[in-house]
Amino acid sequence: MSSPTDPSPFAPAPDWLGLVGAWQRGEVPREALTGPLTQLGSDQGETVQTLISGLLARARQVAGERGAGPGADSDASTDNWRAELLACRARTWASPASAGLLVGPTTLLLTDGRQGVVLGRPGLRALPGSVSASLLLLCQTIVMADDAVDAQELGKLRQQRIDSTSTSLSEIKPVQ
Repeated sequence: MSSPTDPSPFAPAPDWLGLVGAWQRGEVPREALTGPLTQLGSDQGETVQTLISGLLARARQVAGERGAGPGADSDASTDNWRAELLACRARTWASPASAGLLVGPTTLLLTDGRQGVVLGRPGLRALPGSVSASLLLLCQTIVMADDAVDAQELGKLRQQRIDSTSTSLSEIKPVQ
């Protein structure tokens, strides 16, 4: 039987809501959730959208049982959120089922541009549509910037290899 983090294409699809719950309860490490999410193909944004909808439905159910709406700690300051966002890694899924994932030091943010959630150990918070759209744009920007830096670094490495090869080849004396 395969583990939830098994990237094998023949592995059964994880129970996403169960995996989120297990992470929030401390039963599995965060990588048990982020690993399978990041292994989804670029055309599998619909899976992320379904997860977001399921999490929002669960949040509404829990809020109904408590008699209150989903919310975040009122103590969360702007500086804390800024630090969290600056430390994020991002993953995006392409259209037509666009979605984005931000993995911060203490939270996970999932968005499809229309709706989104902030996941933490203690619970989750639904995001307004405007924030969800901005977070999807942020995810896409981070990924594009990372790809650009990777391409630039790859170009530098290629040039270094060419330079080192030409230098070392010029130092070889011909046999006479």
